[in-house]
Amino acid sequence: MALDKRLRRAVNATIALSILAVLVAWYLWPPLLQSQPWLEAFGTLLALSIISTLMALQVAEGGTTSSLEFIPQLAGVMLLGPAGAAMIGLLSELFSTLFDHQKPLFKRAFNIAQMTLSAACAGLAYVTFGGPVSLDSFLLQQTFAPFLLAVVVYFAVNTGSVSYVVAAAQGSSVGDVWRQIAGGLIAFDITMSFIALVVAVLYAAFGWIVILFAIIPLFGLRYSYGVNLELQQLNTDLLRLMVKTIEAQDPYTSGHSIRVSETARAIGRLMGIRRRRLRQIETAALLHDIGKIDVAYSEILRQKGGLTPEQRDLIRDHPDRGVEIVKSIRSIPQVVLDDIRFHHERWDGDGYPTGLKGDQIPIGARIIMVCDTIDAMTTARPYRGALPVSVVKEELIKHRGGQFDARIIDAVLEADLLGRLFPE
Repeated sequence: MALDKRLRRAVNATIALSILAVLVAWYLWPPLLQSQPWLEAFGTLLALSIISTLMALQVAEGGTTSSLEFIPQLAGVMLLGPAGAAMIGLLSELFSTLFDHQKPLFKRAFNIAQMTLSAACAGLAYVTFGGPVSLDSFLLQQTFAPFLLAVVVYFAVNTGSVSYVVAAAQGSSVGDVWRQIAGGLIAFDITMSFIALVVAVLYAAFGWIVILFAIIPLFGLRYSYGVNLELQQLNTDLLRLMVKTIEAQDPYTSGHSIRVSETARAIGRLMGIRRRRLRQIETAALLHDIGKIDVAYSEILRQKGGLTPEQRDLIRDHPDRGVEIVKSIRSIPQVVLDDIRFHHERWDGDGYPTGLKGDQIPIGARIIMVCDTIDAMTTARPYRGALPVSVVKEELIKHRGGQFDARIIDAVLEADLLGRLFPE
């Protein structure tokens, strides 16, 4: 209930701020609704913004999307002023809701509000620091500094408001959520935003027809980016399918690697690990036991009793065997191989295969070690049932700073991650 209240407050605050920003922009720099050139520019940019919203890409879990609508909105800041840019954001998002009935009403209202707020704030920053609002291409060519400020403000408000609401929904910190949502795209989008400056200057010089030529490379780049995202997801899906196929041979380990990967992602988010590194850790967690597909491990994995010294030595080889298998995949970076190889290293140096200690162990391997242990304790085995969460917590605390990195255990316990993953 408290989380629901926090989410409602975050959405309501965004809506209130967007209304305030539009009123300020409208009062100080009113739109020229009686001007034919202004209306033509507004119609052109609104159409481009609507097209952009319909081509949005999902780039993060939970439905977070990215589109090109910031291009016409930032161009609108220069050509139409803050109120005109805000109107473009409002109307294009309002239009997009007509085709998206699956999202709840509060989420659609938030999307409209945050886009309107972003455009209005960017416009207010632009004009406040001397940026001219004009259909004169010569004047617009002199506005690089105010435009750069508008870009920074736009993305600060846009990503900040989205992170604020997602953090409220998840009970996470705004900073951690921002790194997950914006970390992988912000540089790309800021670079792309300078096309808005080109669009504004070309429109002022030649009219709406030039927009068609300006947006062709724009959508080409976005298409390429979308294909890249799809390929990344396909690679992940193929790896998951491969692991599922392997684990299906043993009912007691079925789903283990996928659960470890999902828990690793949750812990990585708690610790504020950047998006790219988090994906690498997820991949390593998914593949951490891939070395056990060797037939030499079949008997050991099904054995109910203790291991002989020879079997213990053999099982210690599985990280290296896994690396030998995974490194044949060219797209897998070295950091993932290191996470796989060292996921049985202990914080106190008593692990294997090389006896690394403390921060010598990659953070991904340390996280996988914790996740692997959690899943082993919370999953039924041939020789015992699944342990209750209270016992798992006691074991994590007992081996905090010995087997496990204390910072990871503290993050898990403080966020009550076990309670969320395994509600009793």
